Amino acid sequence: MIIGTTAIILLWVVFSLPLWANILLTVVAGFWILFCLLFTVYYFNLDMKLLSGLQKIMFKIHDKKKEKNRHI
Repeated sequence: MIIGTTAIILLWVVFSLPLWANILLTVVAGFWILFCLLFTVYYFNLDMKLLSGLQKIMFKIHDKKKEKNRHI
């Protein structure tokens, strides 16, 4: 994220483009960075790996709780 922001700022400084071109370039670069980030998460299945780790933690927390008697 920091690299992307730095690249956008460098493009603004190095190339003296009109304001509309800078805004368009920033929007396109932002979408491209977001796409690359989401594709990386999808390709390496990082969301399921994260949830798998969280599931182990949640099971430990749940198993430590005392079971409550809930009669209906």
